[in-house]
Amino acid sequence: MSKPFKLKQPGLFGQMVLLVLTVLLICILLIIISFSSIIDQMIEKTTGQQALTVAELVAENDSIIDAFYTDHPAQLIQPIAERLRERTGADYIVIANEDGIRYSHPYPNQIGRVTETSNKAPLAGDSIVFIGNGVLGEAVKAKTPIYDESGTIIGVSSVGFLTNEVEGKIFAYQLRVAGFGGLALLIGITGAFYIARRVKKLIFNLEPEEISHAFSEKQAILESIADATLAISPDLNILSANKKARTILGEQAKDTLTEPHLKALIQTALLNPNLFIQEQVLINNSIYIVDISPIQAEETAITGFVLTIRPFSEVEDLANELIEIRQHANHIRAQTHEYLNKLNTLNGLLLLERYEEAKALMKMEVQELQQTVTFLMSAIKDPLIVALLLGKVNRAKEMKVLITFDENSQWLDFPDTIQSEHVVTVVGNLIDNALEASSAWKGKNATVHLSFTDYGDELIMDIEDNGKGMTSEEEAYFFTEGATTKNHPQHGLGLTIMQHALSQLGGEWYRTDRSEGTCMTIAIPKANPDYTTAKERENHD
Repeated sequence: MSKPFKLKQPGLFGQMVLLVLTVLLICILLIIISFSSIIDQMIEKTTGQQALTVAELVAENDSIIDAFYTDHPAQLIQPIAERLRERTGADYIVIANEDGIRYSHPYPNQIGRVTETSNKAPLAGDSIVFIGNGVLGEAVKAKTPIYDESGTIIGVSSVGFLTNEVEGKIFAYQLRVAGFGGLALLIGITGAFYIARRVKKLIFNLEPEEISHAFSEKQAILESIADATLAISPDLNILSANKKARTILGEQAKDTLTEPHLKALIQTALLNPNLFIQEQVLINNSIYIVDISPIQAEETAITGFVLTIRPFSEVEDLANELIEIRQHANHIRAQTHEYLNKLNTLNGLLLLERYEEAKALMKMEVQELQQTVTFLMSAIKDPLIVALLLGKVNRAKEMKVLITFDENSQWLDFPDTIQSEHVVTVVGNLIDNALEASSAWKGKNATVHLSFTDYGDELIMDIEDNGKGMTSEEEAYFFTEGATTKNHPQHGLGLTIMQHALSQLGGEWYRTDRSEGTCMTIAIPKANPDYTTAKERENHD
């Protein structure tokens, strides 16, 4: 059994052409009908007014009025009425007396007979226009009273235009309107094809189903992106935003962007369209890295911006890993360099057969290292921090900086809830800055002194150097992202990362000016309900 024939639905191009033509055809038909009705009414009204004008002129004709008082009025009035009829184009002019007896008529045999339509209104002094049937057929008629010199109504003037002639005029005008409608339809067909082709070109010749699929696919891709992503027009209307962006911005990502920091970045992007912008921004009390890229339909036209927002903590974690790797590499390099020097010295003493001096050197090195290791392991509970400080001791030796510890220092009351990797970030950056500051200012006489205590509810550490120190203005500058005295692209983030890591610990830092150098103090609370233990974090991961 064959399948029934099913008419294939036209594509978007065909649907648009049919829709435009249907709307256009309906509009043209409505216009033709409306104009035809208006023309019909206008012509009938105009014809009626013309009939009334002729009737009034006839009623005011002195010859006709005088003929009413002769013995045979019809003989005088009929020729006059016929001449006037021919001159005015009326189909008939009928003059009747007050009894309705006709004195004139296009058909002479009707003279002397009573009119078929009522003369009540004109005999009462009123002029009327109406459509009615008569001897000649349906006509647009006008009747008006005829007055004599004394103002007495002596008869009726009736003028008519046959409706078949009026309808002929109306039809002629309707044909002209229909002709204009047909011309408009031809133009509309061309326009419909142009509009449909233009729209298809603008949407890359896609069909509605393909557009819907592409939109769904784009939404799925957008929502699957881990980073917060949103598109914004130059006037700050939000074009699209994925789930992560809506979560971060909340009410500030509905309809129009209201977040002040992002608005400022977009204004900067508008002023610098060719500049790739990547800034650190505080949004809802959290730090994020924001990338802004322009959306350009043409080379000179910017239609919007794409914003990618990533938590600073992710960047910080990568930076911390890099810093730890660099620190570890520096420590190994420092140890290698230091021990190479000692080995060379030891080798020289052995070649010179200065065995006692060689023994003394080896004993001194072993004792110095052993004392430092013993002190740190007995004073600090966390092995990660011990390893950090040992590395800084080796780094200080390489830089020819004397690093010392307060012998009464201890960090034994070190809760598991404190994330030691954040402490390493804070302490490591501060010690590096102290070593570099003292070395740059004092050279071989540079010293750095560390003291720490776990007394009370906080872990406290003081890091003192004998460097140049800093003013309040310099402090405000150095603790902003990117600020540095070193001409290297990877410098300028250390203190910012230190601040963020310290804020993650819930701690604070203080700067104290000494007579020579600076003392940086950090205070980390031991108890914080937001913290979890290392084991809990491991199980959670």
